[in-house]
Amino acid sequence: MPEPSETLPVASIRNAERMRYIDTLRAVAALLVVWLHAAGTFNRVGSEATQDHSWFTTWPSRIDVGHIGVVVFFLISGFVIPFSIRADRPAPALSFLVKRFFRIFPAYWLSVPLAAATGFWIWGTRFDTRELLVNLTLLQYAFGVRAAEGVYWTLPVELVFYLLCVLLLWSRSLFVTRRIGLLATLLALVFAAILPTYAHGRALVSETALFWSLNLSVMFWGMLYRSRFDAAPIDRDRFGGIVLWGLLVFYVAILPLIALASTAYMRNTLVTYIIGFAIFLFGTRVRIETRLTDWLGRISYSIYLFHVIVFLAIEWWLLHQPAGSWWRTRPFGVYTTVGVLVVLAVASIVHVAVERPGIHLGHRLAARVSAPRRLQRVDARA
Repeated sequence: MPEPSETLPVASIRNAERMRYIDTLRAVAALLVVWLHAAGTFNRVGSEATQDHSWFTTWPSRIDVGHIGVVVFFLISGFVIPFSIRADRPAPALSFLVKRFFRIFPAYWLSVPLAAATGFWIWGTRFDTRELLVNLTLLQYAFGVRAAEGVYWTLPVELVFYLLCVLLLWSRSLFVTRRIGLLATLLALVFAAILPTYAHGRALVSETALFWSLNLSVMFWGMLYRSRFDAAPIDRDRFGGIVLWGLLVFYVAILPLIALASTAYMRNTLVTYIIGFAIFLFGTRVRIETRLTDWLGRISYSIYLFHVIVFLAIEWWLLHQPAGSWWRTRPFGVYTTVGVLVVLAVASIVHVAVERPGIHLGHRLAARVSAPRRLQRVDARA
């Protein structure tokens, strides 16, 4: 068993109450992703005279603001998800996986056919039954099948992080700072070692595989940060602090320097990590808590899944209106405002009708899984 000074302070971390400032960060992350796709979608609708050339549309063309939001989401996952595993209860791994499954998949399943419809079918583009069914399993990337929606790429990363947390739990390593720190460091070093091969067009792995290592490292960093951030001083060890701040310097300073010798895409992408970390650190230190951000944080997953669906449906309808008509000559801000309001309405409905029931079902099933076996036998005889 690990020494107490090496152990992540599970008992002292405040996980029982919902952290409202984390909902604020979720809201910011989701709106950054919405910003990217709003700028790209609605600037295609009007004529050249009605297109917007302000900072709202030019910034996403210079830096991927959507990826900044994704970095914040990954950090939040590391900060929150592992500490929802109740290692002191029966079947902690299975109950955790059950809850995460019903948190992720119900809303995702609803989004897949709608994404296929708005992204392919209404435009006359083929997206066959096999592709649809594979997308429902969330294994499309493993089988080389087109994703119904581009934003789905983050979900397999999340699922792999969950599985790694379970493996670490089984090996009694999940709440050991030294092991988590070494794993985060190893994943970051793998990324740093392969990144320079892109400079001369001799990449060893695909960009997708390359960034998996970095993103998983970032998620485990979020876990380390939570252990230092919410713990009593007695639970902190020197090694964990060295790894935590050493990796932060690596992410926001060393990696961008390495990327200077790589492609422009890599340089721009790595800048998003610097900004994402800055937003995350600010949001966890300056705790912004409002009713509006509480609400946006709760529906942020549905915002993420359904905003592209809504934007493409609106774009399709507008492009089928006569050129020069009233519908096609509105200012960019009108399209964006209406689009975002519709997204918020749709996300709210999905959250209430799909997400929340799925979460409740997952918790009920997880409670049955983690109930003592003696009580389960009594229930079976009843």
